[in-house]
Amino acid sequence: MKRMHRWRVEPTELIESTEELYNPGRGWYQIHTFDTGTYRTPEEMRSSLHETDALVLLLICIPAGGEALNEEEMDWISCILKTFSDAGKDILLRFVYDLEGKGLENEPDRFAIVERHFQQLAELMRAQAQLIFVYQGILVGSWGEMHTSRYLSPRYMRRLASIFREGTGGRIYHSVRKPVQWRQLFDRADWERAAQIAKTGLYNDGILASETDLGTFGNQSGEEAGWEQSWLPLEELDFEERLCRHAPQGGEVVYGEMTEKMSLEQIAGRLSRMNLSYLNRDHDKRVFEIWKKLRWEKEDVWQGMNGFDYIGRHLGYRFVVRQAVLKPKRKEMKLQLEIENIGFARMYEEAELLLEYEDPEGNTETQRIETDVRNWNPGERISLSQRLLPGAGSYFLAMRRCQDGRAVYFSNRQGEKGRLLLGKVTVC
Repeated sequence: MKRMHRWRVEPTELIESTEELYNPGRGWYQIHTFDTGTYRTPEEMRSSLHETDALVLLLICIPAGGEALNEEEMDWISCILKTFSDAGKDILLRFVYDLEGKGLENEPDRFAIVERHFQQLAELMRAQAQLIFVYQGILVGSWGEMHTSRYLSPRYMRRLASIFREGTGGRIYHSVRKPVQWRQLFDRADWERAAQIAKTGLYNDGILASETDLGTFGNQSGEEAGWEQSWLPLEELDFEERLCRHAPQGGEVVYGEMTEKMSLEQIAGRLSRMNLSYLNRDHDKRVFEIWKKLRWEKEDVWQGMNGFDYIGRHLGYRFVVRQAVLKPKRKEMKLQLEIENIGFARMYEEAELLLEYEDPEGNTETQRIETDVRNWNPGERISLSQRLLPGAGSYFLAMRRCQDGRAVYFSNRQGEKGRLLLGKVTVC
């Protein structure tokens, strides 16, 4: 980078954007259902993809009858995962025995078979870990949703969760259906430390349907109920708010008694407390029609936007560069940044924050700005600084997900080619 002693900085006016951002690990998803006994070509699997969704939920039904899954079944599962990953989708994954709501009838009659199947699947997931964002459930229950099963006592759940952690090597996020089920997996003592290292979050398929989210929450206080029983909704939301700083939560909204009682601001506040990263775009469409009639009323750039779009664009993380100041000195330049996460949740995967310099001839240099974006809490502003040698040219900010180099876009209008112009420096 060419040194100089006299220069002029032309800062960029940073304007917040309200556009949808196609960022990884957040947003809307659709469910794609498979049976290991029915083959589909990759073209058939891709035909129903929603182009603007970064996520898919793969619901893969396995046979309950055999002592172990055979090689053909395992290869078919691998093919499904690869097909959706090759299509640029992050995968939410759920293996199930039941697609009819008849978990007790369709699951194996011996727990040893469940253990063996889950061991095989965990080994397969470890080999495909880079393709999978979150694994939901522990295989058993109607639709794999951790209800209506003989294998959901704390003893059975702990065993299956242990198989998952050991088999995948802790490389994949795991989620369970209810906060109480999370507590049944982990001891009360030092639970927040467990939350930081276990990579286990939640999925809620009854969001806003009732006061208890269709039984997700209970009707007793935590003090009355104890650690391994459900708590009152507000107490469970407090628990989720702390827990899901460290692991994702997503799910489905359902039409019910709460649907038409809440304002858009109340709904957004609730989803923010949940640290909600992703939602099913197909369920419940009755709720979405109501959301589309609501309007954001606060006096900011979002004022007037309908509720469906507002909520969709705040799922997960959303990073806005609020300030970028280039301060030249005699032999160096200092960049000061202020970035705000206005989304409902953190970014849970490792990413690099990069400063890119481009000289007038188009040559580029890149510096990494030291920060862990996984610690950027929703609703908080992050202040960062970087020292660099000054040079005539343009300065850009970019972010890339570490595992695959995929761009993470900022919610500013000045973005181009996956990077944000911060300012230009010219020789006086």
